[in-house]
Amino acid sequence: MKHMRLRTSPMPILLSCILTMGIFVLDLYAPAPLATGMLYVAPVALIAMWSPPNHYSLVVTIAIACTMLTVARLTYFSLDTIAWFTATNHGLAVCALWAVVMLSLLRKRMEQRAQWIDVLPRL
Repeated sequence: MKHMRLRTSPMPILLSCILTMGIFVLDLYAPAPLATGMLYVAPVALIAMWSPPNHYSLVVTIAIACTMLTVARLTYFSLDTIAWFTATNHGLAVCALWAVVMLSLLRKRMEQRAQWIDVLPRL
């Protein structure tokens, strides 16, 4: 039996990067207290659904990039002093982002396990 290596298509990766940059631009022009950081869940979910079960690192890489953009928006691009509710909104956005990452990694592990079960001979 030939082992087939699954690859992620470049289209979801490109779409996820474009979506991430669009969300970052939207986040820069939106008022700071607005929770636009929650939108970063979309590119992570896109990559999680459209990548093969063995591509954990791609999901984590997109999530790290989105987290860095959220923190950069909070620290470097806030013109006024950071209020507690602004920091709370961005913190909740990062928590929601990583909750989606954890759920998608669990889903990928279950998909990989299901593939191995199909390979095992029937008794």
